[in-house]
Order: sequence, then structure tokens, then C-alpha cells
Amino acid sequence: MSIERDDQTLSAAVAEVAKVWWVVLVVGIIFLGFGIVMLFNVAAGATAIAIIVGAFLIFDGLVEMISGGRRGHSRGWAFVLGFLLVIGGIVVIVWPGVTFLVIAIVWGITMLVGGIARSIAAATLRGYAWGWLILLGILEAILGILMLAWPDVTAYVILLLIGIYSIVAGILQIVLSLQLRKAPERLARLGGSADLTF
Repeated sequence: MSIERDDQTLSAAVAEVAKVWWVVLVVGIIFLGFGIVMLFNVAAGATAIAIIVGAFLIFDGLVEMISGGRRGHSRGWAFVLGFLLVIGGIVVIVWPGVTFLVIAIVWGITMLVGGIARSIAAATLRGYAWGWLILLGILEAILGILMLAWPDVTAYVILLLIGIYSIVAGILQIVLSLQLRKAPERLARLGGSADLTF
């Protein structure tokens, strides 16, 4: 689909977006740096994630405890929920390794139960490609069992995947920032108008 933009409107919009190219660049560098740390120092990366998540939980819990009752909720329930969030945040910060082990265990249980349920449903309904669905369910269940048997390995893999994702996202952000910086110049070469294709 092509959209013809008014020359001046498009130029102004591109110029405004281009002004923040450095913000996108900084975000990309942060993502890239964090991803590299995650791949070469998983413990440090896990601690960083735990601090960020824990701080968010603590902040959210304090807000809930202070203002929960004012939003029409029960004051008592708001306090209990906020207190649990604060405790959860502290636990995440103090024991980041335990946090990722819990995530690995929950993920393993989900894979196991989901695989069993998928296989039973496929065998019962016998719809399209039901044999392949049974096989997929069995594989999911086996993977879930392995994840539960070695949750520490699962947690390590999760952290590595986060690191890889951060590196890819960081590189894309950096490339995007450089493209944004050059956008007004490229638009000018096109005569101040562009045919945007999606």
C-alpha cells in the first residue's frame, strides 16, 4: 500500500523524528552491552535483571499499599497485595538464582502439562494432522520433564536467550538510529517527498 504525503508535512515529521536518533542509539548500545555481558558473565546479567525486576516490584507494591484503597479497592486487600509485591521484589533482588530456577520450574511444568493435554486432545478429537499433534505433545512433555529434571540448565538457557535477544535488539536499534539520522538528507535527495510503502 502506497501513501503520498504532503511535502512540508512529511519533511517536518521526518525532521522531528530524526532529532531523537541519539536516544535510539543509546538504547541500542545499552541493549548490546547488556547482551554481551549476559553471554560472557551470566551471573552478572542475572543479577542486573533481578535488580531491575525487583525494584519494579517493590515500587509497584509501595504504590499499591499507599494508593490502592483510593482507587476503590479494599484498603486491606490493597495493603496485602502491595506487601506481597514488596516481599517478592526483595526476594528477586536477594536471590536472583532462585528466581530464575522458579521460572525454569514453572516453564517446565507448563510444557509438561501442555504437552500431555495436547496429546490427549489430539487423540480424542482426531482432527486434522492429529498424529503429528500427538507427537508434538509427547515432545513437549519430554522437554518439560527434562526442564524439571535440570532446572539449573534451563535457567542458564533462559539467560543465554535473553542475552542473544538483547544483542540482536541492540544491533537493530543502532542501525535504526543511523537510518533516522540520515532520514532528512535522504528525503531532501528525493525532492522533499516520498512514497511510503508498507
